Amino acid sequence: MLLPLLAGSAHAFPCDRLGLSCSLVMASPLGDDDKLQVVASMIDNAQNWNTDFTASEPPEGTAVVNNDLVSDAWIRIMAVQPSAYEDGRLLSPGYGEVVAKGNYEITTPYGSEYDDCDTQYHLDHQSKIVQYLNGKEIGVGETASFHTTTEVLNFGADLVIDAELSVDHYQWTLINDTEECVYDYTEQRNAQTVASDTLQVVRYQPNITNSFTVENKYYGITQIHFNASNYSWFRLQFNNKDYYEERLTEFDRFFTLEPYYILNFKPYAHKTVKYEGIRYYNNTFQVTNTDGCEILLGDYFRTYTIPCPLDYTPNHLEITTDKTVYFPGEPIHVTITSSVPAEVSYGNTTLLTQQSAGFIANIHENLITGNANGVQTFHAIHVTNPTIWITIIELLVFLLVAYIFWKIMTKIFGSLL
Repeated sequence: MLLPLLAGSAHAFPCDRLGLSCSLVMASPLGDDDKLQVVASMIDNAQNWNTDFTASEPPEGTAVVNNDLVSDAWIRIMAVQPSAYEDGRLLSPGYGEVVAKGNYEITTPYGSEYDDCDTQYHLDHQSKIVQYLNGKEIGVGETASFHTTTEVLNFGADLVIDAELSVDHYQWTLINDTEECVYDYTEQRNAQTVASDTLQVVRYQPNITNSFTVENKYYGITQIHFNASNYSWFRLQFNNKDYYEERLTEFDRFFTLEPYYILNFKPYAHKTVKYEGIRYYNNTFQVTNTDGCEILLGDYFRTYTIPCPLDYTPNHLEITTDKTVYFPGEPIHVTITSSVPAEVSYGNTTLLTQQSAGFIANIHENLITGNANGVQTFHAIHVTNPTIWITIIELLVFLLVAYIFWKIMTKIFGSLL
């Protein structure tokens, strides 16, 4: 587990690696935690910072190995790059570089061994760092590259020290009645010492999805509907100038493994939006020039670049009703033909639908309107006053009766004449 360094560290921060500005910060009246935050923000290249240093003593919490020849042998996996620390796990994209550092001390024996009048020692030694991923060797040296699709990455590192000790034994020998300490034989003693460390990392690759649809084109404006999920950030780029960028994540910086102050990153939720030359509302974007359109999607580590699907088929919007003439209060059955949901309005009522709608006829309203992604259409109906029809019918009945009466009277009085 990676634990951030707390205030009051026993070892001074290595400002010699950053320069005067770091020294000024560390000498300022800021609190210790604030000082570390400031100097962490001054590091431009985290990979170089976590790699380009000499390790002499073991970091805090590192096990050491001792034996007859070797003392204080240690190794530590310092960093996996790139990586981010989240919810108690160290995350990696499944590719990058792992950095391991180690050191040891070795001492040549001295003094005469048992039964020797003198013993001479000649020590030769060499060491190497061998790195592993899930049990397979991935490199020799302080840095090793890796690329894997496994979900869990078990890193291992060994500091292997091979010592070759030549021991020249001298024995007392009587020569010309005089005991002399003379060379007898050479003994070869070889020993291997191994210090080890492990680190578990989880591969991080969220399933980023997106939807990009050209909804409408009118008066030189292209209207686009775009949404995405499981992203850390995205950017819609047009004509190398206009863009919309949204970020949901920022990163805190913190140090571990004193006295080397390894730089680590921890994501936190923080939404920021930047744009230029684009009008937007919710997931709808309007742009005047779509040349060179690209969709850029990113997680903590990766960036995916996708060309924009700019194909557009104009929407056909049509409104029909079950009849043309209605009485007030009579239901109006409306049928909508549209490839996308449309806003259908009658009087003060607006409905969002893609198939049908219903309204109640109003004597003062004779127009139904539709709008779908900027495409508009109209449909006229006639709402008549039933009292007028009643008056007309009564008048027609009166005229009919009068006509019949006239015909009867004509026949009666015509026969008398």
